[in-house]
Amino acid sequence: MISRRLAQLQEIASAYPLHRKVLVTRSYAIGHQWLERFTQERGFAANFEIATPHSLAERHSRLSLREKKISAITNEEAYWLVYRLMRNMATELTQPYVPLTMLSPSVVRCFYNAVGELRHALVPSERVTPERFENTAKGDYIGKLLERYERYLAHHQLADEAELRLYVEPDPRTETVYLVDRHVQLSAAEQEMLRIITGGRWHVWETDAPFTSEGVGFPGAEAEFYHALGPVAEVREVFRRLAARRIPLDQVEVIVSDEDVYTLAMYTTARQHGIPCTFSGGIPIDYTVTGQAARLYLAWIDSGYHLEPILQALKQGILRPHAAEAVTTGSLIRILEKSGIGWGRERYELLWRMPAPSPAADATASETDLDATPTVRLADWFQHIFAVLPARDEEWTPSAVMKGFGILLESIPVRDDNEAQAQAGLRHLAETLRCAEIETMDRAMAVRYIREMTERMTFGASGIPSEGKLHVSTLRDGGQSGRPYTFLIGMDEQGWAIPANQDPILLDEERLRIDSRLGTAKERAEHEEQARNERLGSIRGRCTMSFSSFRVADKQERNAAFELLVCYRQQSGNLSAGYEELLHALPPAAGVLHSAELIVIDSQEVWLKALIDRQRNIRGGLQEVLASYPALGEGTAAQRSRSDSVIGKYDGVFDPSGHDPVPAATSVSKLELFARCPLQYFFHEILRVRPKETAEFDRSRWLDAAQRGTLLHAIFQKYWTETNERGGHDRSRLQWITEECLQEVREQIPAPSEHVMLKECEQIRRDTEIFWKGELVRSSRPRFLELELHRAEEPFAARLGDGLTLPLRGYVDRVDELAPHTYKILDYKTGSSRKYREDGYFAGGTQLQHAVYAAAVEQWLHESGLDPEAKVVESGYYFPTYRGQGHEITRDQNRREDTSRLVGSMLEAMRQGLFPPTQDSRQCSWCDYQAVCGRHAEYMKEKRKEPGNGARLFPLLEVESYA
Repeated sequence: MISRRLAQLQEIASAYPLHRKVLVTRSYAIGHQWLERFTQERGFAANFEIATPHSLAERHSRLSLREKKISAITNEEAYWLVYRLMRNMATELTQPYVPLTMLSPSVVRCFYNAVGELRHALVPSERVTPERFENTAKGDYIGKLLERYERYLAHHQLADEAELRLYVEPDPRTETVYLVDRHVQLSAAEQEMLRIITGGRWHVWETDAPFTSEGVGFPGAEAEFYHALGPVAEVREVFRRLAARRIPLDQVEVIVSDEDVYTLAMYTTARQHGIPCTFSGGIPIDYTVTGQAARLYLAWIDSGYHLEPILQALKQGILRPHAAEAVTTGSLIRILEKSGIGWGRERYELLWRMPAPSPAADATASETDLDATPTVRLADWFQHIFAVLPARDEEWTPSAVMKGFGILLESIPVRDDNEAQAQAGLRHLAETLRCAEIETMDRAMAVRYIREMTERMTFGASGIPSEGKLHVSTLRDGGQSGRPYTFLIGMDEQGWAIPANQDPILLDEERLRIDSRLGTAKERAEHEEQARNERLGSIRGRCTMSFSSFRVADKQERNAAFELLVCYRQQSGNLSAGYEELLHALPPAAGVLHSAELIVIDSQEVWLKALIDRQRNIRGGLQEVLASYPALGEGTAAQRSRSDSVIGKYDGVFDPSGHDPVPAATSVSKLELFARCPLQYFFHEILRVRPKETAEFDRSRWLDAAQRGTLLHAIFQKYWTETNERGGHDRSRLQWITEECLQEVREQIPAPSEHVMLKECEQIRRDTEIFWKGELVRSSRPRFLELELHRAEEPFAARLGDGLTLPLRGYVDRVDELAPHTYKILDYKTGSSRKYREDGYFAGGTQLQHAVYAAAVEQWLHESGLDPEAKVVESGYYFPTYRGQGHEITRDQNRREDTSRLVGSMLEAMRQGLFPPTQDSRQCSWCDYQAVCGRHAEYMKEKRKEPGNGARLFPLLEVESYA
């Protein structure tokens, strides 16, 4: 049966073959679809044009506007005009209904919509009086807002969309035939405009009967039905059925209900399988690289310039700063992670203070590029962005936010048309905001406005189906393409229900009091439902209807829409059938990875069908899976080995044949790391898997433990350097050095707040007072400070006895001379002294520094000729801070042979490939590799006790035995 709409087009075309014919619809896409459908089914469509009410108003008012020197404003400009008027009212009125603190994007949008509706209903401000409103304060506010809006337009000679009716002129071609779509719900302003243009002469383009009516052309009798376990499963079933029936993509239209859910499910599934599609409503720009960059950029500003959003953008390939394009992305990420920026605009100055990389930075860079390091180029890029962003939080505008993003856009690759569309849309937004006169606001509110605007933006919108592509439409515009295969998906009660929610600004009763032409929420919902069902009544060919009977995500059952049940009743002939009969008649619910269809659409389904039999029992396919995925097989073997009682390679114990794990040069801290946890040493020193050096955002902390320790070391060293030169203790000298060092750190590391910085500075001063009091009672003085044992090009060969030579790199904080030729080593510790017990000389090799440095310093003094008779008799751990209370733990240096044997056992354990996890699982709670190890240390604790493992671990057990 031919569509009533096509039949009427045929009648008009036959009656007026040579006349100009204008088809007035709500969108160009709708008109194009019908004319293309008419051409395919009925022949050539001659002399047809497509217009919308707004395009007609623009076309027929252009000359009059120019003559009267009136400027038409866009809807975006009208929105910002309403914002400015509301802002003025918030500051000028004594008790405004909408104060400045409530002037959010969503609130402005609601009042903008209300003003637009009143204008289109031809309601002047005089009729918007307080007594017509439930809340008289609201009524007074809306009346004043509309009055100011009218006055502003008149004073500045502007015309909004509704006011164009005053300037339109009749169509000079009186023979033009106008055909107005009945689905277009014309406002009073549009009706008046159309009356003037057409002289009151137009045809109403009738609609098809609702698709649920009996005896219409809708293919309900041959329709197929199915249900699924969620929207994703429902969408995948569409593609299964297309593949099984070998239906060409450009013969198919898929009409979705819940756009936020089903359109995105269609887009992601089609993209995953490389299926070309057109989308009538487009896709949110968040699904483009440009949109993701916009989201991360806004998060960056909103967070106070926290570095993490920028790092995410780099890691995901979203950003590629042109200023550093000769440098790899990995290098940029490492630079930023090591910078210590963390957060705060001023902290990005740290990039300028970072040490330059090695000269062989980038062989591909030009000579000009090589004049600046990658760090400096990155710093320049950030400086370029900050130059266009307001420095003060209260001086922002949405336009300022977009200026910074304009610079960012230059660093976003344009990979396809979708990216080009997204970038063009954002540039158009930036230009619109630049032209709008928007007062300043705080940073958070400016970001909020841009975030709302970008969330409303889409890309790839194509209301006109394309050749070779599946077309995805919505319930607002679907059913008009004329394609022979249609899928109506998402036909559940919630998805198909049209809400009749009242407008929060103009309630239904208030609308009726003001002007009946405003229309109520109930009337709008009824019109929308009628128009939807009539549009779907235009569907011909084959139709499949489906719904999600169960949402796996929220574990909710859902009923089919009543319209689907009606179609089932008509097809089955059981006019009293209920939802239970419907479900019973349908095949089992389609899942994400299973279906009644035999065809599979990806490898996931191939595996599922191979591993589950017809009775839905899981087959024993473990070996097949492990054979296909070697990494899983390796992981399974590791898990099995760790649970076994015999120690093996998956426990960090392996045969190192062909590889010597003993380093060519080491430090005492690395040996102590091996003693604490050989597996951690293996990860860090042999595999060289390093934790990321990223500054953590903490509003309550300025300096981390390492920065604090470095600062105190610098103060202590400078004080004793100057004291040795000038002679005599001087408290004012220590205080002056402390303030000088604090100022240097303040310049290098910006604080999160003045309060936090002052608090930590006071703590540093308190620590130096503890140091001062300790030095006053000390009888010895430092002979050497920051003593470097090794040379730049080679380690120091420390002879520990028994023929053992240790290639060593290291610095000794302080060497005091107790008496002629008698020395003591002091190592500053700025943490707690809790783990340094008086009776724990080696602590299982974890406290080795005092003994190795004693032997090395003594040897260095001999070989350097500074003191051939030198003896280091003591080494001490010194805690000169408030936390350590000046405590000092001294070790007599009388166990040189034990030191040699202990270090020898360590090196032997390395040579034998012994790198199991620590025996103290408490250390795992602060280990950087905890995510890798899991509970390995706990398992290993039991395996160490197995008799057969002792011989294999002997050198390591010997290390652990040294108390």
